[in-house]
Amino acid sequence: MKKVTTLVVSFVFAAMFAVSAFGQGGAPAVTKIGWINTAAFGGDDKGLNGVTKYVNALKTLDIEFKPRITELQTLDGKIKAIAEELQKMQSNTAVPINQQTVAAKQEEGQRLQRELEFKQKDAEAAVQARRNTLLAPIMTDLDKAIQEFSKQKGYTVVFDIAALANANAILVLDPAADITKEFIAYYNTRPATTAAVTTPK
Repeated sequence: MKKVTTLVVSFVFAAMFAVSAFGQGGAPAVTKIGWINTAAFGGDDKGLNGVTKYVNALKTLDIEFKPRITELQTLDGKIKAIAEELQKMQSNTAVPINQQTVAAKQEEGQRLQRELEFKQKDAEAAVQARRNTLLAPIMTDLDKAIQEFSKQKGYTVVFDIAALANANAILVLDPAADITKEFIAYYNTRPATTAAVTTPK
């Protein structure tokens, strides 16, 4: 997606062009502006199905890394179980605490914690790398499609509203300018390209 600075500069340029045309005695230039919520490309809670290729890529990512996620959850469960066991041992004053047992449990918990942290960082790096591999060609194709769509529909400026929201750069937002659903429908009906992703089974 376009960077916020690029979008703002494009908007300013368009506004200056319109003012310039008006000042030259001609009819004021019409600047058609729309915005796309790129965060909705994966679907949203309002019933928008999202960009099919993008959604399929995310599903593929989930399927591929499900075993790792399960492993991390299992390790986390073991650590919590040890912590609960130690807490019960310390709270049960009726039974003398075996310091060797406590030390062994603590050592085991620390070992599992180190293993969890290592595997979590490794998994995060692997997910990011795979995500980039899967989504990069799709995002490139989406950028191209937005240019084509904007030209066909006569838009001078199209904002990435998700990027602007993240930058806290939205003061007023007219829902009438939302072309997200229209663009997604347009993109999903385009002929298949090299950015296609196999639908997960």
